Amino acid sequence: MTDVAAMDVSGLSIARLGELYAAGDTDPTEVLAAALERIDRLDGALGAFAEVTAEAATAEAAERTAELRRGESRGPLHGVPVAVKELFDVAGAVGDYGSEVLAGRVAGSDAELVRRLRAAGAVIVGVTRSHEFGWGITSQHAGRSSPRNPWNLDRVPGGSSGGSAAAVAWGMAPAAVASDTGGSVRIPATFCGVAGIKPTLGRVSRAGGLALAATLDTPGVVAGRVGDLWPMLAAMSGPHVGDAATLADPLPPAPDPASFGDGLAGVRVGIAPALRGPVPWGEGTTAGFDRTCAALRAAGATLEEVDTPSAEDMLAAFIPLQMAEAYDFHSRQLGLFPQRAGTYGADVRGRLEMASEVSMGEYLESRRRRLEFIWAFDRVFESLDVLLTPISAVGPPTVDDPDTVVIDGERRALREVVMGFTVPQNITGLPTVAVPVGFDADGLPVGMQFTAGRLREDIAVRVAGVVEAVLGAEAPRVPVTPNQGG
Repeated sequence: MTDVAAMDVSGLSIARLGELYAAGDTDPTEVLAAALERIDRLDGALGAFAEVTAEAATAEAAERTAELRRGESRGPLHGVPVAVKELFDVAGAVGDYGSEVLAGRVAGSDAELVRRLRAAGAVIVGVTRSHEFGWGITSQHAGRSSPRNPWNLDRVPGGSSGGSAAAVAWGMAPAAVASDTGGSVRIPATFCGVAGIKPTLGRVSRAGGLALAATLDTPGVVAGRVGDLWPMLAAMSGPHVGDAATLADPLPPAPDPASFGDGLAGVRVGIAPALRGPVPWGEGTTAGFDRTCAALRAAGATLEEVDTPSAEDMLAAFIPLQMAEAYDFHSRQLGLFPQRAGTYGADVRGRLEMASEVSMGEYLESRRRRLEFIWAFDRVFESLDVLLTPISAVGPPTVDDPDTVVIDGERRALREVVMGFTVPQNITGLPTVAVPVGFDADGLPVGMQFTAGRLREDIAVRVAGVVEAVLGAEAPRVPVTPNQGG
């Protein structure tokens, strides 16, 4: 066995951990101890975790270790440390969903996806910070600690799954649960330099998790490598009687990470001018996009321009949908707004106040437009395998001014420079994989996303995995030493 104090878990993939366990070179107890030591040493600066469940995780790791010694394995996630976004209940852990409105709440049981991860052998190490109630793309809080970006602690990690992405990027766990309503897996994935997947809407049960917008919410995964996304997704997916929105369709066969070096001959990749977004791209995004196109061509893929609905039209339909559904959840279902409006953070309170003004007609018109968009993208994927688009026009903003970025000398709202890229996949329910493709001039990661047709997560993962393999050392990895910013 390895000396725990000397063991470095920060760069280990899920597959590599499985190899080490099978060879008897380490065990889940030892790996967890190293992960907890890293969290204890670094998270004071990073702020990724709302709570570290060290005692429960230690007991869980001991059970997984005992099983291995009996020759028993639950599969690829056996003994793998996994973190969970605070929008999903972890029994006995903080369950306030990142809000003072529910301060003191402790989860009484696991969310369904957490139960499935445990059944697959994962060791739950803690609960990661989210934006309050998941309604924001910075993960910053005015009244409690907020996660930082691992590549520069003066920048935000993105949101709302910022804590999960930051924890994975700094090597505290190989993978973490995230979720995506309007980009909340992919935005922190690109800002923190990790891979992420938003699966087809309905793949993963939301039971035991907080809703933001019921017809848009999609649990997902962030991981240090594209190949680590599938074991997590496979464990979490499948129909659930407690969530009627889950799909009965099985996942397609798992893409083999060993095949990522085989290339993409015959794969058709779409470039959509209508999805370029409403603002100019920064140099880092432009260079990252060009680098990705070159990697695709080098792998044998064919790139072609395609017609799609515009990002602006889809964002215009998305906003009333998200707002009306969020307002209904907080007002009618939770009974918290406006009764406890003063306890909400100012940003989320402001969004709920605006949401209260969305009319039934606006909501129904957005539902109608959504069907048009779904139909249009179904037609696109009849002759296409994946779409390539950026995730953000520029890098992350600073923690001192988290909602604003500067493009060509002009201050812009962060939401303007990301959501045109990210909401099309939510309003259509399509699966999307984010992959890091390099760095910008500030030394911050840049990511791209591949969107596939409905139920075809395997294609998006395969293409992203090949791009990751082609780019190799150019793609961001765990920061070697903590960057204190500046």
